[in-house]
Amino acid sequence: MAAALFGFCLLAIASRELTRHMATLDILFWRSLLGFGVVSLVLMRAGVLNPAGLRPQLIGWHLLRNSTHFCGQCAWLIAIAALPLAEVFALEFTTPLWAALLAALFMGEPMNRGRWLALLLGLLGILVILRPGAAAINPASLVMLAGAASFAVSVIVTRKLTQLLHGHPQTFFLVLFYMTLMQGLFAFLPIATELQVPPAEVWHWLLVAALTALAAHYCLSRALSYADAAVVMPIDYLRLPLIMVAAWWLYGEAVSLWLLLGAALIIAGNALGLYLETRKLRRALQSAQA
Repeated sequence: MAAALFGFCLLAIASRELTRHMATLDILFWRSLLGFGVVSLVLMRAGVLNPAGLRPQLIGWHLLRNSTHFCGQCAWLIAIAALPLAEVFALEFTTPLWAALLAALFMGEPMNRGRWLALLLGLLGILVILRPGAAAINPASLVMLAGAASFAVSVIVTRKLTQLLHGHPQTFFLVLFYMTLMQGLFAFLPIATELQVPPAEVWHWLLVAALTALAAHYCLSRALSYADAAVVMPIDYLRLPLIMVAAWWLYGEAVSLWLLLGAALIIAGNALGLYLETRKLRRALQSAQA
């Protein structure tokens, strides 16, 4: 989990540097291309880079996951270029709240009292950060909120995919394979006629972005396989103070009291929802054992 935190923060810094020289779709294309090469090598060495191992019958689920994740990635990069890094991460932490709401609306999952309280705290946190009426809202903040909602859809579909791929020896790398392939194509099609090789001074940042994106998500998934979400996910909230320090040190970004208060409310909503879900599962397990 420590490696995942480091990877996510380094990915944000690399992305900030890339947005100074490249457009959003160019970054996503070249990052996806490099990531696709790495994941393909892993699957080839594992002996599953073949029609049977790639499970093409699930292509529809991968398409849904990656189209929504691609929209989230575009929004994230736009926000990275325009907002303080700490604000981007704080708004990104609303993803679990949107996921719970969307799962209730479209998958029939119950919205119990705990989930409503978590969502309410998250919405209050958003209002504190954006302060509508008291300050001009940066459009990039709204873009990032839309991106968080897109990430939420991809989270729900990813959960479904992991269930369908249960028993596959390289489940997570297979998800990454289709992610880098499809999102690379999504980025390539609009810029195909004007695509250019990135300048030499950004290639190291592209490599850092590609590797840290893969490594951070892989490490997070491994952490969740070793310990319960109730143990792992609270550690993920350390991303916010870490990126605050990094952004202050590298870019001189100050952190306002409103951002701290709003982020605290969003994180509290996530933590409350996670705690109540864990308690419910524990009670169900104890009842089953009794």
